[in-house]
Amino acid sequence: MLKRIDTNNPAVVERTAEKIFRHHYRDGDFESIRRTFADIQKLFKGELSGYQACDMRYHDLEHTLEATVAMMDVVDGMNRAPDGMFLPEDFFTLGMHAVLMHDAGYLKEHGDADGTGAKYTLTHVHRSAEFADRYLLDRGYSPHDRAAVQHMILCTGFFVDTSKIPFQSEPERMAGYALGTGDLLGQMAAPDYLEELEKLFDEFQECVQRQGPAAASLAAYSSVEDMRAKTPQFFRGHVMRTLTHQWGGVYRFMERPLGSGKNPYLEAIVRNIRKVDPRFRLRS
Repeated sequence: MLKRIDTNNPAVVERTAEKIFRHHYRDGDFESIRRTFADIQKLFKGELSGYQACDMRYHDLEHTLEATVAMMDVVDGMNRAPDGMFLPEDFFTLGMHAVLMHDAGYLKEHGDADGTGAKYTLTHVHRSAEFADRYLLDRGYSPHDRAAVQHMILCTGFFVDTSKIPFQSEPERMAGYALGTGDLLGQMAAPDYLEELEKLFDEFQECVQRQGPAAASLAAYSSVEDMRAKTPQFFRGHVMRTLTHQWGGVYRFMERPLGSGKNPYLEAIVRNIRKVDPRFRLRS
């Protein structure tokens, strides 16, 4: 059973992050991550200089925190597993910066009065990477570390080809895979995922209306009911293919106990999908 963390409460997620951090890096410096937690909350509330409050209904702060919890579960398992890779402390920290900023590209700057951040659906990943670069530059991070965070964020692209991302090291690559995996599975495992699709559909519709043919891939669903009905094939096709071929199959590190074949995230997703297809099985 998937252990539920209150992703509506940033303080709870931050405490969970610090607990995992302290387990693996007992005497490490968590303060850099703590500051990013604080600043991202300010960003979404419209309290960070230059930005309006988040006006997204699906890609809101809770979505970011869902991805954060799921990514931490991947990294925690990866650090523990005999066949995993123990991420050095600095890459855990950079990975946390990346996941907390991975959807910053949806936020509108002051003076942007046209529509909602949904209009940036097609470009939000690159906008997020650019935001992270500026933010970390202001905090004195090196070009190498800023590039690492950008590369991790690029892993969250819907049609990502990770073979084209110029990772600088294997830990950077693995942190990116963990982020992509956590971003996708964190949201789909949420108990209200199917209900929340109405908000996602509305975001897609706004982007299609504003971007036209460029957003054709978002026009694949005729209604929210159609989106829900196609969730089984979306998961079995796109999701499992991406988890395996683009993100190195690191979702296996979410198994609890490790190596048991029991993945609480996949089990939660199957329960969700069975609401629309009672006969759905993970492997047909």
